[in-house]
Amino acid sequence: MLIIYFLTGYVAFEEFVLKFLPVSDAVYSYLRFLGELLIYTAFAKLVIHKLYKGIPFVKTAIDIPVIGFYIVVFVSMVLNRSPLIGSAYNIRPFARYIVLFYLIANSPLSEKRIATLLRIILFVGIAQLFIGMIQWAGGRSAFDFFLPRASTLEVGGFTKEYRLLELGREIGSIYGTLGDTVIYGVFMILVLVIFLSRVKRLEYLNLLGIAVLLMFIARSYSRAATFSAILACAAWYFFQYGWKKTLRLSLAILLVFGIVLAIVNPFGLDYVNPRKAKVGLVGNLTGVFSGSYVRVAQKQRLGALIGNVPTVLASKPILGYGADQNSTIEKLNMSKRSFLLKVLSKKGFKDVYWVAILCFYGLLGLGLFGLIFLRLFMAALSLYKRAVSKYTKEIAMVMLCLITVTVFLLFFNRTLEFRGYGFYFWLCAGLMFASDASLKTYKPLRITL
Repeated sequence: MLIIYFLTGYVAFEEFVLKFLPVSDAVYSYLRFLGELLIYTAFAKLVIHKLYKGIPFVKTAIDIPVIGFYIVVFVSMVLNRSPLIGSAYNIRPFARYIVLFYLIANSPLSEKRIATLLRIILFVGIAQLFIGMIQWAGGRSAFDFFLPRASTLEVGGFTKEYRLLELGREIGSIYGTLGDTVIYGVFMILVLVIFLSRVKRLEYLNLLGIAVLLMFIARSYSRAATFSAILACAAWYFFQYGWKKTLRLSLAILLVFGIVLAIVNPFGLDYVNPRKAKVGLVGNLTGVFSGSYVRVAQKQRLGALIGNVPTVLASKPILGYGADQNSTIEKLNMSKRSFLLKVLSKKGFKDVYWVAILCFYGLLGLGLFGLIFLRLFMAALSLYKRAVSKYTKEIAMVMLCLITVTVFLLFFNRTLEFRGYGFYFWLCAGLMFASDASLKTYKPLRITL
């Protein structure tokens, strides 16, 4: 359990801690695998203990779709003759935290331990707020101090560049110690959701806390994160107060936003890239509704939706092009029936993660991947309705909001592959099942030496 406590506090500070270690770039790069190795080690220890003692494993709602998804990954890889190393490299970021999920779900966690883990995340979030304030006020010198170390690691012919913010940052943005403004934004959404789960009444101090968190998320200049944070608040309000009050509040917010949009950034106004010129927080959000931004988006995320999707459906609908990213991109570009709006490159290919899953594993893989989230949501909803314990109800609320937000975010970036989000998402998912005392178990299997 100490490993989980350590990683919960460590992952968000990993980039900053490793930067100052007196080691070579190669050692620095390998140290980034430390958290992953600790998860695998703890899981292996748990499995051996359960098998030796004959302790049954917990049945979770996502067991079948997870197994099915990995079977599809393997079949797609074999039939498409995808390179083994490239395929393993591509699926690894998702696989490592599925192991974390089963580690947590099968650990004997008391309410006290669950509460402690959630408090650690909140304390990390408070630290990120203060560091964000330092970056906001300190300017370039503070930005450089917290910037991660740049290094390159080559394994099996694949080069991994640890050079976050390499495309530049939005002027005035903050990123805490997460190494990237987008990762900072989505991590703070997680902190916001945990904070909301503890709010029972919308009193002044609670409203102030929500407003501060929303402001710092917006300060990341990640539009997807900012809109997702608003969505998280709406999801929490819905489960707390019902659909009628939520509908009235949503209509009021849309009306206000529509007025602001008409004043600040009319549709005819050209989009200003906040990396090239200073843009206000409101202008950064409303800029996505300008005509020029829509034209730019057609070559990026919007282009993936209207180009990649019909290309896959017309050429490789069932199992996709294979598990390796590089060969999938090549096959997409060479498709006989192509609807692509540009020649695809490795850079930014996973920005629309739902589309990336479709490209790799086809409709079968996408369906099972979506089923994982549906099963998680239904399990969280069931637990929330019947929970008696305070902490069980809180973690169920956390997962209801996180799943809603994550499904939305996966249209804009590979959120679950980010260490600063994927780790905490699957940690909370595991905590939800660990807190559910009514879960059934598989038939115990005992192996003696």
